[in-house]
Amino acid sequence: MKRLALLLLLAFLALAVWLAARGGGARRDPVERLVAEMVQIPGRDFRMGKYEVTQAQWEAVMGENPSVFKGADHPVECVSWDDCQAFLEKLNAHPAARASGLVFRLPTEEEWETACRAGSTNAYCRLADGTEITEATLGRVAWYDNNALTRPRWLSRFLAFAERLVDRVREVDWHETLSHKPVGRKEPNAWGLHDMHGNVWEWTETADGENRVSRGGGWFFTAWFCESSGRFWASPSLRNGYLGFRLCASGRADTAPASRASGARDGGTSRAERGGDSGPSEASAHAESAEGAKEPAP
Repeated sequence: MKRLALLLLLAFLALAVWLAARGGGARRDPVERLVAEMVQIPGRDFRMGKYEVTQAQWEAVMGENPSVFKGADHPVECVSWDDCQAFLEKLNAHPAARASGLVFRLPTEEEWETACRAGSTNAYCRLADGTEITEATLGRVAWYDNNALTRPRWLSRFLAFAERLVDRVREVDWHETLSHKPVGRKEPNAWGLHDMHGNVWEWTETADGENRVSRGGGWFFTAWFCESSGRFWASPSLRNGYLGFRLCASGRADTAPASRASGARDGGTSRAERGGDSGPSEASAHAESAEGAKEPAP
């Protein structure tokens, strides 16, 4: 019995050490980390965030966390396009951002899709080894409705408890089993970008009439919405549990580019592009039934 207790204690200590090592980067100043993790897009004059903006990063800049599904290394959500503009204004005034020589902004649709595809002309992205992701292998790079619930509740609670002890995550919802996941847990595309497909929809700078466009699909949506050309548009005041964002950046001498109202396509189209006509209504229907998702702002 004593031997079993000792083995369990050693196993827990080993898990704590592993979690501490994995979370080491998260303890770095969140804004400095956000600035440092911008990836230069090959052949283009802009950089894209390696990860979606996390709740820890949002809170470090804005002083609060609006997300429904809490987790420091999870993507921030329930942020409107207007909220993102306020975040960008504060971020660009931050010493770490100014020292970088970059101006941070939202990507245009064309920039987002170029970064997502990473050279692919098919429905999904390309990996570093040349593999083209398909619907059958989407789970390698995306959290979406087919795999967002991936482990038993008891295991989720145990791991959340361990992370709370080691990483001091402020809030853990013991009852939550279906939501977005921590950024960077899936394989990156060929250009080193994680979660371009799935997890949360990502606001872009591009306008569609009075609305703003988001891209990428999300944890509560099907593979169809997660295609590289899939798009969803909504009021810039909309906040919901499936909407987040990713940063884009250019040098200070080359600031925000013109947005494309129709959303340029890079490298072909797919059936998700046709979903632009029906996507918002279907997406809204999904979102309204999502557990914990906030209602759209009036």
